[in-house]
Amino acid sequence: MKEFDMNHERKEPTTLFAVVSFLVIIAVLIIMINMGCNTTLSVFSGVIVSVITTRLLNIPWNEVEQNIIKTAAECMPTFLIVIMVGMLVGIWMAGGTVPTLMYYGMQVVSPKILVPLAFVLCALTSEFTGTSFGSVATMGLAMVGIASTTSIPVPLVVGAVVSGAWLGDKMSPLSDTTNLASGVSKVPLYDHIHSMQYTTLPAAVVALVLFTIAGLYYSGGSMDLAQQKLIMDTLSQHFTINILLILPAILVILISVFKLPSLLGMGLAVVVSAIFAMVFQGVNFVDLMNYAFNGFSIETGVSIVDPMLNRGGVLSMSELLVTFMVASVMGAVITSSGILDVLAKNVLLKFIKNRTVLVFVTLVYCYIVNFLTAGGQTVSIIVTEQTFESTYEDMNISRKVLSRTLEDSGTLSAPIVPWGVATIYVMGVLGCSTAYIPYAWFIFIVPVFSMICAITGIGVWDKEEKPVRK
Repeated sequence: MKEFDMNHERKEPTTLFAVVSFLVIIAVLIIMINMGCNTTLSVFSGVIVSVITTRLLNIPWNEVEQNIIKTAAECMPTFLIVIMVGMLVGIWMAGGTVPTLMYYGMQVVSPKILVPLAFVLCALTSEFTGTSFGSVATMGLAMVGIASTTSIPVPLVVGAVVSGAWLGDKMSPLSDTTNLASGVSKVPLYDHIHSMQYTTLPAAVVALVLFTIAGLYYSGGSMDLAQQKLIMDTLSQHFTINILLILPAILVILISVFKLPSLLGMGLAVVVSAIFAMVFQGVNFVDLMNYAFNGFSIETGVSIVDPMLNRGGVLSMSELLVTFMVASVMGAVITSSGILDVLAKNVLLKFIKNRTVLVFVTLVYCYIVNFLTAGGQTVSIIVTEQTFESTYEDMNISRKVLSRTLEDSGTLSAPIVPWGVATIYVMGVLGCSTAYIPYAWFIFIVPVFSMICAITGIGVWDKEEKPVRK
């Protein structure tokens, strides 16, 4: 392979080559997924096309391998967190934490406020924990369980859960994407968060109003009382329901408040949750470890309850982890080819004539990269920042406008990529299909306010941090 690389001169991708390569990779992903092929294998097909692209350009293979290794190393903390989330869900099911949340939730939550409450509570959970995945697997799981006792469409509730989870993740100082976007853009963390308020908070208000209206429209004003009683009776028969069992969930919030590192904090939550499970439910250690790995399993004899409880475990995350790994490889290979840089500089940047167009193109480019890399938030944020950094400088626009735009599209678009890692995670944890995507209204509203800010000059500053005028 080294001899091959030495005997063939490296080529820079032309504009035509970059456009065609980009379209072919997108086409392969979309066609295979629409044919019903496995998502992981569909993304792997994208890897093959991407590798062919690097070979046609004579990119040294050792360079591609180094990019793959570097990307894998950067993703390792996320891999470990996903594994521990799977363990935590299995333990929380066996230990009665989620059943307790569901039991008390059904007593106090009115269907009229369920949808907006799911949005708000998941946003707060994610804000305090810094992880959208953790919010979905804890508060989101409880909200979806409660929703099953109402006439409200579950995809609507999942859409509210996802919207809230990614809202909190986007604004949390503990979030990896928040720190990544501010870091690569060289913007102080809290300056970055302050900048995001101009697009995020108005979008959150609009989304909350829409979720409230939708919840009232679909709720019919009441729960299915017979079904609610059946679920609550089943939970109380098979679990010791105790308000103290909510403490492991509160611990996750406290860990973030005291800014404990994510990996250490999740590990502590797993250990404490395991102790609670053994003390309150009498689960022996070996069974608990099996639940943590294989997922919790129970046969209550009530068909509507079993699917709610039989969740979690490391194995439940296996497809996500494999897809995540393959998607990371595809992103690394595509980045090595340089076609995204060429596509941006030779095609997109030619249309940029003013601030409004610049923000619009940045948003679009983030979406393109995210869809191309199967919801790869990290790749989307990094590649887009590198591509447009100099343009923001040349147009005398503050970097915190760039960092904000990266999150408005790069972070938020992850759970609406049908073949993306985040989408697969949501479907796996909440037991739903992609039907929730049209209901993730907050995610679609934020870019609208990004453009409003760009057009009006509100929330836009120059390089000296002075507000700009329209």
